[in-house]
Amino acid sequence: MAYDAYRNEEPLYSMIERLRQELLKITEHKSFCDRDVVELSQRLDTYIVLAQRQKLERSEIMAN
Repeated sequence: MAYDAYRNEEPLYSMIERLRQELLKITEHKSFCDRDVVELSQRLDTYIVLAQRQKLERSEIMAN
C-alpha cells in the first residue's frame, strides 16, 4: 500500500520540480516582484502544500 501511495505522488513531485525549474529560469530575467514570477511562485506553493498534505495523510494512515 505504501508503494501505491508513493506512485500516486510521482506526478505531483514531477510537477513541483518542473515549476521550480521554471521559476529559477524566469527569475534570471525578471524581478521577484514581477507579476509572472509571483503567479508562478503561488502556483508552485499550491502544489507544495498539496504534497505536504498527502504526505501527512499517508503518515497518519501508516500510524493507524
